[in-house]
Amino acid sequence: MSTLRIVSWNLWELRGDLAALVEAVQDLAPDVLLVQEAPRLVLPTTRLAWFARQVGLSVLVSHRGLAILATEAVAAQVIRRGAHPVAQVITDLNATYPRGVAAVRLSIPGGGAVVVGATHLALQEGNRLHHAEHLSALVRGAGAPVILGGDLNETAEGSARTFLAPLLTDPAEQTEHTFPAAAPTRRIDAILVTEGIAVRGARAVRSTSRVAEERLAGASDHLPTVLDVSL
Repeated sequence: MSTLRIVSWNLWELRGDLAALVEAVQDLAPDVLLVQEAPRLVLPTTRLAWFARQVGLSVLVSHRGLAILATEAVAAQVIRRGAHPVAQVITDLNATYPRGVAAVRLSIPGGGAVVVGATHLALQEGNRLHHAEHLSALVRGAGAPVILGGDLNETAEGSARTFLAPLLTDPAEQTEHTFPAAAPTRRIDAILVTEGIAVRGARAVRSTSRVAEERLAGASDHLPTVLDVSL
């Protein structure tokens, strides 16, 4: 596990083109898949497990729409895993979607550890900022480098991203747009890293070897993001 490929993707609760979704993940071949909008309402555990089998990964954590999937090699390095909700101020129906954090702590062969997490920030700015404050405390207390991927619902200029910027940076070009998938104009999905992570590459995915742009846009309303790191 000297290198890791991490993919973060809002899966739109598996409502899109499932064949395109599965083929794209297979083509990207992540060691870790950070999921937002995993199935929540109808047989969520069964549907997520089905998807994990299709892409050759195991479910490490699943919590209220967030999930972390990984290869067997990564699963063998898990020291701890967990997830918890982040409270929101309910201002409208959009504020009722559950928000939280899911994370795993991995041992690095030869010594050390890295924390890999998934999150999904709110649509309301105030709730996003509260969530960012919560994430900041978690990162400061992690005691290891952190990789955090998610649907952040704002660009790098947003208040939550600005608050997190001293701790967590986006190594990809901000022109690597992710939303809306059919004609992306904003980068609101990203995989952020702390100091101590050696980044080999970071990008948004517009197509894969088997899934052209048009099909990928039908798999979800967001495009996936990829981060390659050395440990």
